Amino acid sequence: MPVKVRKILEQVGDNPVVKIQLGRTPVEAVLILFLNILSSWKFANKKIELGYDEIYHNYLLITIQNEKKLNVLQRMVEASKRTVGSIVYKLEKAHRVRLMKPVFPTEFVDVFDIPLTPNKTFTLNRLITTASNIDKHFYTYDAANNNMCQTFVENIVDINGLTSNIIENTTRIALKPQDAKVLVATLGSRSDIVKHITDLGGTVDKWIFDHKIKWKKPLVKEFVLIGNMHVKAKNDITNSNTDNITNSTIVDIQRSSDNTTVINGMTDTVIENADDAFNAVVALEEDEKKEKRNQLIIIIFSVLLVILLCVGAIIFIFFIWQNRKNELMEKESTGDVQDKPKSESSSSVVTYVNGNEKKY
Repeated sequence: MPVKVRKILEQVGDNPVVKIQLGRTPVEAVLILFLNILSSWKFANKKIELGYDEIYHNYLLITIQNEKKLNVLQRMVEASKRTVGSIVYKLEKAHRVRLMKPVFPTEFVDVFDIPLTPNKTFTLNRLITTASNIDKHFYTYDAANNNMCQTFVENIVDINGLTSNIIENTTRIALKPQDAKVLVATLGSRSDIVKHITDLGGTVDKWIFDHKIKWKKPLVKEFVLIGNMHVKAKNDITNSNTDNITNSTIVDIQRSSDNTTVINGMTDTVIENADDAFNAVVALEEDEKKEKRNQLIIIIFSVLLVILLCVGAIIFIFFIWQNRKNELMEKESTGDVQDKPKSESSSSVVTYVNGNEKKY
């Protein structure tokens, strides 16, 4: 089990599940183009033959109770009521099993509800443990043997006894896996390339996100109050007495949500209340995390791009070598045909000479 998945399960794995939805998005067009090139467009023909408009990536959107964090809409709409916080996690299988918060809005577009069994409590730990104990290929990926994202989702739903709860026919159709084995078979001898790429992606993911590669940890940030600051605030403080203000005065000002405080330090910052300062710090930390995540994504895509270029170069060289080989074989066969009459004519001369009993 990946380390990130294990950590999330340790934190919220026993929280009750509120809702389960099947989500799907079309596979990236670049990947489909790559498979079409490898198969000389047999992949596209087989897809049409099987009646598939798109090849989909399936995943589960699992909503769980979370008392520590209320949904923003719950705070706004039902602030006066007793509400239960909730959070959504996305469970999927790519090159590895992943459990994370959804990132893109498109992940909520094509979704289908999977009803829960009444009077039966589900948790993330229960869903994953029950399925992984029965499905021996739960943590591995091999599209050539129909062991992929779609079968992964179907097995979780089926093993946990949720398939019988589905009433909508559209949900049943979306849950049914597409025949990846037949599609990958169109690649012929190159079908192993798909597995090698996913295995490589899983290995890179394991080394990076399971912390087998030791990244340099940033220094811990410490925030302290500045001794003297030039502060302007409405009503409470005038321009004449804002030269020397102590920390206690600043704290008193920040406690008032009705005042607007302008603190001129290295930059001009407008603070409506004390929460704004905290939110600003959180936003800065989130920006740093996003920047690091983007760097990792760039590294992974760069590695995959290099691999694709190498594979393309190998295929190109192979085709050139194959064509050259065919040309040489044609030339050799043509040469044999031309040499054959010469040998026959020479033998006839020898026969003629022997017939006349002449020797040269």
